[in-house]
Amino acid sequence: GDPASPAPSSLAMKCIGQAAEDQQPVVAIFNVHAIGHVNPTLPLVVELVRRGCKVHYFLPPVKDLRHAASEAGAVVEAYLADDPQDFALDKCGLEDVADDGLPEDERQLLHRAVWPLAGALLAGEHVIARCRDIGARAVLYDPVTPHGLVAAHALGVPCMSLVTFPGVGSLADILQDESGLRRAAGHRRAHAERLRLRFGVDVRGHLLTRLWYLAPESLVTTSGDLVAPLPAAGATAWADELREHFRFEAVGCLANPSAPHVAMARAPSGRGRDISDFGSALPARSLDAAKAAGRRVVYCALGTMALSHRWDQDLGAQSGGNLPAGTTGKQFCQHIWRHLLGAAEILGEAVLCVMSVGTQPDALDFLPGGAGAVPPNVIIRSSVPQVEMLHSCADVFISHVGFNSLQESILEGVPMIAVPQAVDQPANACQVEASGWGRAFLEPMRSVSAGALADVLRELTCESSAAPFRAALDASGAKLRGGDGRAADLVLRMVANGQGRHAISAHVDTGR
Repeated sequence: GDPASPAPSSLAMKCIGQAAEDQQPVVAIFNVHAIGHVNPTLPLVVELVRRGCKVHYFLPPVKDLRHAASEAGAVVEAYLADDPQDFALDKCGLEDVADDGLPEDERQLLHRAVWPLAGALLAGEHVIARCRDIGARAVLYDPVTPHGLVAAHALGVPCMSLVTFPGVGSLADILQDESGLRRAAGHRRAHAERLRLRFGVDVRGHLLTRLWYLAPESLVTTSGDLVAPLPAAGATAWADELREHFRFEAVGCLANPSAPHVAMARAPSGRGRDISDFGSALPARSLDAAKAAGRRVVYCALGTMALSHRWDQDLGAQSGGNLPAGTTGKQFCQHIWRHLLGAAEILGEAVLCVMSVGTQPDALDFLPGGAGAVPPNVIIRSSVPQVEMLHSCADVFISHVGFNSLQESILEGVPMIAVPQAVDQPANACQVEASGWGRAFLEPMRSVSAGALADVLRELTCESSAAPFRAALDASGAKLRGGDGRAADLVLRMVANGQGRHAISAHVDTGR
Protein backbone atom coordinates (compact mmCIF):
# COMPACT_ATOMS: atom_id res chain seq x y z
CA GLY A 1 0.00 0.00 0.00
CA ASP A 2 0.88 3.66 -0.11
CA PRO A 3 3.30 4.87 2.52
CA ALA A 4 1.69 6.66 5.46
CA SER A 5 1.32 10.39 5.02
CA PRO A 6 3.70 12.35 7.21
CA ALA A 7 2.12 14.08 10.21
CA PRO A 8 1.55 17.78 9.56
CA SER A 9 4.15 20.01 11.12
CA SER A 10 3.31 22.32 13.99
CA LEU A 11 3.65 25.26 11.59
CA ALA A 12 1.18 23.65 9.19
CA MET A 13 -1.28 23.00 12.03
CA LYS A 14 -0.93 26.62 13.11
CA CYS A 15 -1.65 27.77 9.56
CA ILE A 16 -4.71 25.50 9.35
CA GLY A 17 -5.98 26.84 12.66
CA GLN A 18 -5.40 30.42 11.57
CA ALA A 19 -7.22 29.80 8.29
CA ALA A 20 -10.21 28.34 10.15
CA GLU A 21 -10.24 31.30 12.52
CA ASP A 22 -10.05 33.73 9.59
CA GLN A 23 -13.18 32.11 8.12
CA GLN A 24 -15.22 32.76 11.27
CA PRO A 25 -17.80 35.48 10.65
CA VAL A 26 -17.06 38.46 12.90
CA VAL A 27 -20.04 40.26 14.45
CA ALA A 28 -19.62 43.54 16.34
CA ILE A 29 -22.17 44.52 19.01
CA PHE A 30 -22.57 47.97 20.60
CA ASN A 31 -24.46 48.69 23.82
CA VAL A 32 -24.94 51.07 26.73
CA HIS A 33 -24.26 50.50 30.45
CA ALA A 34 -27.86 49.51 31.29
CA ILE A 35 -28.45 45.97 32.53
CA GLY A 36 -31.86 45.82 30.89
CA HIS A 37 -30.27 46.51 27.50
CA VAL A 38 -27.29 44.16 27.88
CA ASN A 39 -28.84 41.06 29.51
CA PRO A 40 -31.10 40.19 26.55
CA THR A 41 -28.13 40.20 24.18
CA LEU A 42 -25.98 37.73 26.12
CA PRO A 43 -27.89 34.57 25.05
CA LEU A 44 -27.51 35.77 21.45
CA VAL A 45 -23.75 36.08 21.97
CA VAL A 46 -23.67 32.52 23.35
CA GLU A 47 -25.64 31.23 20.35
CA LEU A 48 -23.56 33.08 17.75
CA VAL A 49 -20.33 31.79 19.30
CA ARG A 50 -21.77 28.27 19.40
CA ARG A 51 -22.42 28.54 15.67
CA GLY A 52 -18.84 29.54 14.93
CA CYS A 53 -18.94 33.34 14.95
CA LYS A 54 -16.47 35.63 16.64
CA VAL A 55 -18.27 38.33 18.59
CA HIS A 56 -16.64 41.61 19.61
CA TYR A 57 -18.75 43.51 22.15
CA PHE A 58 -18.29 47.28 22.63
CA LEU A 59 -19.26 48.27 26.18
CA PRO A 60 -18.61 51.16 28.58
CA PRO A 61 -16.20 50.42 31.46
CA VAL A 62 -18.69 48.68 33.77
CA LYS A 63 -16.96 45.64 35.26
CA ASP A 64 -19.99 43.38 35.72
CA LEU A 65 -21.30 43.96 32.20
CA ARG A 66 -17.92 43.38 30.60
CA HIS A 67 -17.36 40.24 32.65
CA ALA A 68 -20.74 38.85 31.58
CA ALA A 69 -20.05 39.58 27.90
CA SER A 70 -16.67 37.85 28.18
CA GLU A 71 -18.26 34.89 29.98
CA ALA A 72 -20.77 34.63 27.12
CA GLY A 73 -17.86 34.20 24.71
CA ALA A 74 -17.35 37.71 23.35
CA VAL A 75 -14.16 39.73 23.04
CA VAL A 76 -14.82 42.91 25.00
CA GLU A 77 -14.00 46.17 23.23
CA ALA A 78 -13.79 49.73 24.60
CA TYR A 79 -15.40 52.78 23.04
CA LEU A 80 -12.16 54.78 23.31
CA ALA A 81 -8.60 53.70 22.60
CA ASP A 82 -7.32 54.47 26.10
CA ASP A 83 -10.49 53.08 27.76
CA PRO A 84 -10.80 55.69 30.54
CA GLN A 85 -12.54 54.10 33.51
CA ASP A 86 -14.72 57.15 34.19
CA PHE A 87 -16.14 57.20 30.66
CA ALA A 88 -19.96 57.30 30.49
CA LEU A 89 -21.84 57.42 27.21
CA ASP A 90 -24.75 59.38 28.63
CA LYS A 91 -22.41 62.10 29.92
CA CYS A 92 -21.10 62.88 26.45
CA GLY A 93 -21.97 66.34 25.20
CA LEU A 94 -22.65 67.81 28.63
CA GLU A 95 -20.39 70.69 27.72
CA ASP A 96 -22.86 71.48 24.92
CA VAL A 97 -25.73 71.71 27.40
CA ALA A 98 -24.41 74.56 29.54
CA ASP A 99 -26.80 76.18 31.98
CA ASP A 100 -27.80 79.13 29.82
CA GLY A 101 -31.11 79.88 31.47
CA LEU A 102 -33.10 77.04 29.87
CA PRO A 103 -35.89 75.58 31.99
CA GLU A 104 -34.86 72.23 33.52
CA ASP A 105 -37.23 70.16 31.37
CA GLU A 106 -35.89 71.80 28.20
CA ARG A 107 -32.29 71.32 29.34
CA GLN A 108 -32.99 67.60 29.88
CA LEU A 109 -34.62 67.35 26.45
CA LEU A 110 -31.52 68.98 24.93
CA HIS A 111 -29.18 66.57 26.73
CA ARG A 112 -31.20 63.49 25.70
CA ALA A 113 -31.12 64.72 22.12
CA VAL A 114 -27.39 65.41 22.07
CA TRP A 115 -25.52 62.72 24.05
CA PRO A 116 -25.84 59.76 21.63
CA LEU A 117 -24.47 61.81 18.73
CA ALA A 118 -21.86 63.52 20.91
CA GLY A 119 -20.70 60.06 21.98
CA ALA A 120 -20.53 58.89 18.38
CA LEU A 121 -18.45 61.94 17.45
CA LEU A 122 -16.07 61.26 20.34
CA ALA A 123 -15.68 57.52 19.76
CA GLY A 124 -16.35 57.24 16.03
CA GLU A 125 -12.77 57.19 14.78
CA HIS A 126 -11.77 54.46 17.23
CA VAL A 127 -14.79 52.17 16.76
CA ILE A 128 -14.60 52.42 12.97
CA ALA A 129 -10.90 51.52 13.08
CA ARG A 130 -11.52 48.60 15.44
CA CYS A 131 -14.36 47.22 13.31
CA ARG A 132 -12.11 47.46 10.28
CA ASP A 133 -9.21 45.78 12.09
CA ILE A 134 -11.30 42.85 13.37
CA GLY A 135 -12.94 42.37 9.98
CA ALA A 136 -16.51 42.89 11.16
CA ARG A 137 -18.98 41.48 8.65
CA ALA A 138 -22.10 42.59 10.50
CA VAL A 139 -23.00 45.04 13.26
CA LEU A 140 -25.71 44.77 15.91
CA TYR A 141 -26.38 47.70 18.19
CA ASP A 142 -28.71 49.11 20.78
CA PRO A 143 -30.75 51.92 19.22
CA VAL A 144 -29.42 54.52 21.68
CA THR A 145 -25.86 53.84 20.48
CA PRO A 146 -25.56 55.29 16.97
CA HIS A 147 -21.89 54.28 17.16
CA GLY A 148 -22.90 50.94 15.63
CA LEU A 149 -24.82 52.60 12.80
CA VAL A 150 -21.91 54.95 12.13
CA ALA A 151 -19.31 52.15 12.07
CA ALA A 152 -21.42 49.91 9.83
CA HIS A 153 -22.25 52.65 7.38
CA ALA A 154 -18.67 53.94 7.24
CA LEU A 155 -17.37 50.44 6.46
CA GLY A 156 -20.22 49.36 4.18
CA VAL A 157 -21.27 46.33 6.22
CA PRO A 158 -24.88 45.41 7.10
CA CYS A 159 -26.36 46.18 10.48
CA MET A 160 -29.47 45.66 12.57
CA SER A 161 -30.63 47.33 15.78
CA LEU A 162 -31.72 45.29 18.80
CA VAL A 163 -34.96 46.55 20.38
CA THR A 164 -35.09 45.13 23.92
CA PHE A 165 -38.49 46.61 24.76
CA PRO A 166 -41.90 45.71 23.27
CA GLY A 167 -41.69 48.05 20.29
CA VAL A 168 -41.89 51.82 20.01
CA GLY A 169 -45.67 51.60 20.35
CA SER A 170 -45.14 50.83 24.05
CA LEU A 171 -43.68 54.34 24.46
CA ALA A 172 -46.59 56.20 22.87
CA ASP A 173 -47.38 58.01 26.12
CA ILE A 174 -43.99 59.72 26.23
CA LEU A 175 -44.09 60.60 22.50
CA GLN A 176 -47.29 62.63 22.67
CA ASP A 177 -45.56 66.02 22.66
CA GLU A 178 -44.85 66.45 18.96
CA SER A 179 -43.52 69.97 19.47
CA GLY A 180 -40.96 68.53 21.91
CA LEU A 181 -39.97 65.88 19.34
CA ARG A 182 -39.45 68.61 16.76
CA ARG A 183 -37.39 70.73 19.16
CA ALA A 184 -35.21 67.68 19.91
CA ALA A 185 -34.68 67.20 16.17
CA GLY A 186 -33.49 70.81 16.01
CA HIS A 187 -31.08 70.23 18.88
CA ARG A 188 -29.60 67.24 17.01
CA ARG A 189 -29.01 69.07 13.75
CA ALA A 190 -25.51 70.41 14.38
CA HIS A 191 -24.15 67.13 15.78
CA ALA A 192 -25.69 65.11 12.93
CA GLU A 193 -24.06 67.43 10.40
CA ARG A 194 -20.68 67.09 12.13
CA LEU A 195 -21.00 63.28 11.91
CA ARG A 196 -21.77 63.54 8.20
CA LEU A 197 -18.78 65.77 7.52
CA ARG A 198 -16.35 63.72 9.61
CA PHE A 199 -17.37 60.15 8.75
CA GLY A 200 -19.57 60.47 5.68
CA VAL A 201 -22.56 59.06 7.55
CA ASP A 202 -26.06 60.51 7.46
CA VAL A 203 -27.78 59.37 10.68
CA ARG A 204 -31.00 61.17 9.62
CA GLY A 205 -31.11 63.20 12.80
CA HIS A 206 -34.09 65.15 11.45
CA LEU A 207 -36.42 62.21 12.05
CA LEU A 208 -38.80 62.65 14.97
CA THR A 209 -38.06 59.13 16.20
CA ARG A 210 -34.30 59.70 16.48
CA LEU A 211 -34.63 59.24 20.23
CA TRP A 212 -33.56 55.80 18.97
CA TYR A 213 -31.13 55.35 16.08
CA LEU A 214 -32.98 52.42 14.59
CA ALA A 215 -31.54 50.60 11.62
CA PRO A 216 -33.90 50.03 8.70
CA GLU A 217 -34.30 46.51 10.12
CA SER A 218 -34.59 45.79 13.85
CA LEU A 219 -34.91 42.64 15.91
CA VAL A 220 -37.49 42.94 18.70
CA THR A 221 -36.74 40.59 21.57
CA THR A 222 -40.27 39.30 22.15
CA SER A 223 -43.07 37.43 20.40
CA GLY A 224 -45.26 39.20 17.88
CA ASP A 225 -48.34 39.21 20.09
CA LEU A 226 -46.44 41.10 22.82
CA VAL A 227 -45.29 43.92 20.52
CA ALA A 228 -47.29 47.03 21.39
CA PRO A 229 -49.10 48.29 18.27
CA LEU A 230 -48.36 51.71 16.85
CA PRO A 231 -51.08 54.38 16.81
CA ALA A 232 -53.35 54.16 13.78
CA ALA A 233 -52.02 55.39 10.45
CA GLY A 234 -52.42 59.14 10.17
CA ALA A 235 -52.89 59.62 13.93
CA THR A 236 -49.33 60.69 14.77
CA ALA A 237 -46.41 61.89 12.65
CA TRP A 238 -43.84 59.81 14.56
CA ALA A 239 -45.72 56.52 14.07
CA ASP A 240 -46.22 57.22 10.36
CA GLU A 241 -42.48 57.93 10.14
CA LEU A 242 -41.69 54.52 11.66
CA ARG A 243 -43.95 52.77 9.17
CA GLU A 244 -42.30 54.55 6.26
CA HIS A 245 -38.65 54.03 7.17
CA PHE A 246 -38.28 50.98 9.43
CA ARG A 247 -39.15 47.31 9.67
CA PHE A 248 -39.32 45.24 12.88
CA GLU A 249 -38.96 41.48 13.28
CA ALA A 250 -40.20 39.97 16.54
CA VAL A 251 -38.03 36.92 17.24
CA GLY A 252 -39.15 35.86 20.73
CA CYS A 253 -37.47 36.20 24.10
CA LEU A 254 -33.71 35.72 24.09
CA ALA A 255 -33.54 34.63 27.76
CA ASN A 256 -31.59 31.42 28.29
CA PRO A 257 -30.74 30.03 31.75
CA SER A 258 -27.34 28.85 30.49
CA ALA A 259 -26.27 32.38 29.48
CA PRO A 260 -24.70 34.89 31.89
CA HIS A 261 -27.12 37.25 33.59
CA VAL A 262 -26.17 40.47 35.40
CA ALA A 263 -28.18 41.19 38.56
CA MET A 264 -26.51 44.44 39.65
CA ALA A 265 -23.84 46.43 37.83
CA ARG A 266 -21.35 48.22 40.06
CA ALA A 267 -20.11 51.66 39.11
CA PRO A 268 -16.72 51.61 37.37
CA SER A 269 -13.65 52.60 39.32
CA GLY A 270 -13.17 56.34 39.36
CA ARG A 271 -16.80 56.92 40.29
CA GLY A 272 -16.44 55.85 43.88
CA ARG A 273 -19.22 56.28 46.38
CA ASP A 274 -20.37 54.74 49.61
CA ILE A 275 -22.53 51.68 49.14
CA SER A 276 -24.62 49.38 51.28
CA ASP A 277 -24.04 45.70 50.62
CA PHE A 278 -26.71 43.31 51.85
CA GLY A 279 -25.30 40.42 49.83
CA SER A 280 -26.26 38.99 46.46
CA ALA A 281 -26.58 35.26 47.12
CA LEU A 282 -29.90 33.48 47.28
CA PRO A 283 -30.87 32.83 50.92
CA ALA A 284 -31.09 29.16 50.02
CA ARG A 285 -31.48 27.73 53.50
CA SER A 286 -34.32 30.09 54.41
CA LEU A 287 -36.02 29.52 51.06
CA ASP A 288 -35.79 25.73 51.39
CA ALA A 289 -37.21 25.88 54.91
CA ALA A 290 -40.07 28.13 53.79
CA LYS A 291 -40.96 25.80 50.91
CA ALA A 292 -40.84 22.77 53.20
CA ALA A 293 -43.23 24.51 55.59
CA GLY A 294 -45.69 25.33 52.80
CA ARG A 295 -45.05 29.08 52.90
CA ARG A 296 -45.24 31.17 49.73
CA VAL A 297 -42.17 33.06 48.52
CA VAL A 298 -42.66 36.65 47.39
CA TYR A 299 -39.80 38.23 45.44
CA CYS A 300 -39.57 42.02 44.98
CA ALA A 301 -37.13 43.71 42.57
CA LEU A 302 -37.71 47.18 41.16
CA GLY A 303 -35.03 47.48 38.47
CA THR A 304 -31.78 49.35 38.02
CA MET A 305 -33.37 52.48 36.57
CA ALA A 306 -34.88 53.37 39.95
CA LEU A 307 -32.30 51.64 42.15
CA SER A 308 -29.26 53.07 40.43
CA HIS A 309 -29.36 55.42 37.45
CA ARG A 310 -32.23 57.59 38.70
CA TRP A 311 -32.11 57.05 42.44
CA ASP A 312 -31.96 60.80 43.03
CA GLN A 313 -33.39 61.92 39.68
CA ASP A 314 -36.87 62.53 38.33
CA LEU A 315 -38.69 59.44 37.03
CA GLY A 316 -41.98 61.23 36.51
CA ALA A 317 -40.90 63.14 33.41
CA GLN A 318 -40.77 59.95 31.32
CA SER A 319 -43.73 58.18 32.92
CA GLY A 320 -46.54 59.58 30.78
CA GLY A 321 -48.32 60.67 33.95
CA ASN A 322 -47.90 57.34 35.75
CA LEU A 323 -45.77 59.01 38.45
CA PRO A 324 -46.10 62.55 39.79
CA ALA A 325 -43.60 64.98 38.33
CA GLY A 326 -40.41 65.09 40.37
CA THR A 327 -40.74 61.56 41.82
CA THR A 328 -37.22 60.18 42.27
CA GLY A 329 -36.15 56.56 42.16
CA LYS A 330 -35.60 56.67 45.90
CA GLN A 331 -39.10 57.99 46.60
CA PHE A 332 -40.67 55.37 44.35
CA CYS A 333 -38.71 52.43 45.79
CA GLN A 334 -39.19 53.40 49.41
CA HIS A 335 -42.93 53.87 48.84
CA ILE A 336 -43.23 50.30 47.49
CA TRP A 337 -40.93 48.82 50.14
CA ARG A 338 -42.74 50.56 53.00
CA HIS A 339 -46.10 49.11 51.95
CA LEU A 340 -44.64 45.69 51.16
CA LEU A 341 -43.25 45.51 54.68
CA GLY A 342 -46.71 46.41 55.93
CA ALA A 343 -48.27 43.69 53.77
CA ALA A 344 -45.72 41.18 55.10
CA GLU A 345 -46.78 42.01 58.66
CA ILE A 346 -50.43 41.51 57.70
CA LEU A 347 -49.78 38.12 56.06
CA GLY A 348 -47.38 36.86 58.72
CA GLU A 349 -45.91 33.37 58.46
CA ALA A 350 -47.92 32.56 55.33
CA VAL A 351 -45.23 34.26 53.23
CA LEU A 352 -41.49 34.80 53.06
CA CYS A 353 -40.52 38.00 51.23
CA VAL A 354 -37.13 38.54 49.58
CA MET A 355 -36.54 42.22 48.77
CA SER A 356 -33.72 43.34 46.46
CA VAL A 357 -32.88 46.90 47.50
CA GLY A 358 -29.69 47.68 45.58
CA THR A 359 -26.58 49.27 47.03
CA GLN A 360 -27.54 52.89 47.69
CA PRO A 361 -26.24 53.90 51.15
CA ASP A 362 -29.58 55.55 52.01
CA ALA A 363 -31.78 52.76 50.64
CA LEU A 364 -33.32 51.92 54.02
CA ASP A 365 -33.16 55.30 55.73
CA PHE A 366 -36.97 55.30 55.94
CA LEU A 367 -36.64 52.57 58.59
CA PRO A 368 -35.46 53.91 61.96
CA GLY A 369 -33.67 50.66 62.68
CA GLY A 370 -32.43 49.99 59.13
CA ALA A 371 -32.38 46.40 57.88
CA GLY A 372 -32.74 45.16 61.45
CA ALA A 373 -36.21 46.72 61.65
CA VAL A 374 -37.86 44.58 58.98
CA PRO A 375 -40.44 41.92 59.94
CA PRO A 376 -39.03 38.41 60.57
CA ASN A 377 -40.64 37.10 57.37
CA VAL A 378 -38.64 39.53 55.19
CA ILE A 379 -35.07 39.01 53.91
CA ILE A 380 -33.12 41.96 52.52
CA ARG A 381 -30.57 41.52 49.71
CA SER A 382 -28.81 44.03 47.50
CA SER A 383 -29.63 41.72 44.60
CA VAL A 384 -30.14 38.04 43.87
CA PRO A 385 -29.71 35.95 40.70
CA GLN A 386 -33.11 36.79 39.26
CA VAL A 387 -33.53 34.00 36.71
CA GLU A 388 -32.61 31.41 39.34
CA MET A 389 -34.94 33.04 41.86
CA LEU A 390 -37.86 32.95 39.45
CA HIS A 391 -37.05 29.45 38.23
CA SER A 392 -36.61 27.73 41.57
CA CYS A 393 -38.15 29.76 44.35
CA ALA A 394 -40.60 32.59 43.72
CA ASP A 395 -44.38 32.12 43.84
CA VAL A 396 -45.10 35.80 43.14
CA PHE A 397 -42.92 38.54 41.63
CA ILE A 398 -43.45 42.19 42.64
CA SER A 399 -41.83 43.99 39.74
CA HIS A 400 -41.48 47.32 37.96
CA VAL A 401 -42.16 45.19 34.84
CA GLY A 402 -39.16 46.30 32.88
CA PHE A 403 -39.39 44.22 29.75
CA ASN A 404 -36.69 41.72 30.65
CA SER A 405 -38.19 41.08 34.09
CA LEU A 406 -41.63 40.75 32.50
CA GLN A 407 -40.48 38.14 30.01
CA GLU A 408 -38.40 36.21 32.52
CA SER A 409 -41.44 35.97 34.78
CA ILE A 410 -43.61 34.76 31.90
CA LEU A 411 -41.06 32.12 30.89
CA GLU A 412 -40.87 30.82 34.46
CA GLY A 413 -44.65 30.96 34.97
CA VAL A 414 -44.51 33.27 38.01
CA PRO A 415 -47.54 35.57 38.51
CA MET A 416 -46.65 39.25 38.77
CA ILE A 417 -47.70 42.27 40.78
CA ALA A 418 -46.80 45.14 38.47
CA VAL A 419 -45.76 48.48 40.01
CA PRO A 420 -44.55 50.39 36.93
CA GLN A 421 -42.35 53.46 36.89
CA ALA A 422 -41.77 55.02 33.46
CA VAL A 423 -40.96 54.56 29.75
CA ASP A 424 -42.52 51.25 28.55
CA GLN A 425 -43.40 49.96 32.04
CA PRO A 426 -46.93 51.41 32.36
CA ALA A 427 -47.85 49.79 29.04
CA ASN A 428 -46.26 46.52 30.22
CA ALA A 429 -48.30 46.70 33.43
CA CYS A 430 -51.51 47.09 31.42
CA GLN A 431 -50.49 44.02 29.43
CA VAL A 432 -49.96 42.06 32.67
CA GLU A 433 -53.52 42.77 33.76
CA ALA A 434 -55.10 42.31 30.31
CA SER A 435 -53.31 39.01 29.63
CA GLY A 436 -54.05 37.48 33.02
CA TRP A 437 -50.40 37.25 34.09
CA GLY A 438 -51.03 39.00 37.40
CA ARG A 439 -52.29 42.27 38.83
CA ALA A 440 -51.19 45.83 38.10
CA PHE A 441 -51.03 48.97 40.23
CA LEU A 442 -50.99 51.86 37.76
CA GLU A 443 -50.06 55.21 39.31
CA PRO A 444 -48.45 53.26 42.17
CA MET A 445 -47.62 56.30 44.31
CA ARG A 446 -51.38 56.66 44.71
CA SER A 447 -52.69 53.10 44.36
CA VAL A 448 -50.24 50.97 46.37
CA SER A 449 -50.96 50.43 50.06
CA ALA A 450 -50.14 47.68 52.54
CA GLY A 451 -53.73 46.44 52.56
CA ALA A 452 -54.06 46.45 48.76
CA LEU A 453 -50.79 44.55 48.37
CA ALA A 454 -51.83 42.01 51.00
CA ASP A 455 -55.14 41.39 49.20
CA VAL A 456 -53.45 40.78 45.86
CA LEU A 457 -50.77 38.58 47.44
CA ARG A 458 -53.49 36.42 48.99
CA GLU A 459 -55.08 36.02 45.55
CA LEU A 460 -51.85 35.14 43.74
CA THR A 461 -50.51 32.77 46.41
CA CYS A 462 -53.73 30.77 46.84
CA GLU A 463 -53.52 27.57 44.76
CA SER A 464 -57.05 27.81 43.35
CA SER A 465 -57.20 31.54 42.62
CA ALA A 466 -53.64 31.55 41.17
CA ALA A 467 -54.34 28.69 38.73
CA PRO A 468 -55.83 30.84 35.91
CA PHE A 469 -52.85 33.21 36.11
CA ARG A 470 -50.39 30.33 35.82
CA ALA A 471 -52.29 28.84 32.88
CA ALA A 472 -52.15 32.18 31.04
CA LEU A 473 -48.42 32.47 31.76
CA ASP A 474 -47.75 28.95 30.47
CA ALA A 475 -49.56 29.68 27.20
CA SER A 476 -47.66 32.93 26.64
CA GLY A 477 -44.33 31.39 27.65
CA ALA A 478 -44.62 28.77 24.93
CA LYS A 479 -44.73 31.52 22.28
CA LEU A 480 -41.74 33.35 23.72
CA ARG A 481 -39.19 30.55 23.80
CA GLY A 482 -36.42 30.14 21.23
CA GLY A 483 -35.71 33.79 20.45
CA ASP A 484 -31.95 33.37 20.69
CA GLY A 485 -31.95 30.77 17.90
CA ARG A 486 -34.25 32.78 15.63
CA ALA A 487 -32.19 35.94 16.18
CA ALA A 488 -28.97 34.09 15.35
CA ASP A 489 -30.58 32.77 12.14
CA LEU A 490 -31.35 36.32 11.01
CA VAL A 491 -27.90 37.63 11.92
CA LEU A 492 -26.17 34.85 9.98
CA ARG A 493 -28.48 35.42 7.03
CA MET A 494 -27.49 39.09 7.12
CA VAL A 495 -23.81 38.09 7.16
CA ALA A 496 -24.33 35.73 4.22
CA ASN A 497 -26.20 38.31 2.17
CA GLY A 498 -23.60 40.99 2.97
CA GLN A 499 -25.56 43.77 1.30
CA GLY A 500 -23.30 46.43 2.78
CA ARG A 501 -23.88 50.14 2.50
CA HIS A 502 -27.06 49.84 0.43
CA ALA A 503 -28.70 47.72 3.13
CA ILE A 504 -27.95 50.36 5.73
CA SER A 505 -29.29 53.38 3.88
CA ALA A 506 -32.37 51.72 2.36
CA HIS A 507 -35.84 52.91 3.34
CA VAL A 508 -37.89 49.86 4.28
CA ASP A 509 -41.66 49.69 4.78
CA THR A 510 -42.57 48.27 8.20
CA GLY A 511 -45.73 46.64 6.97
CA ARG A 512 -47.38 47.44 10.32
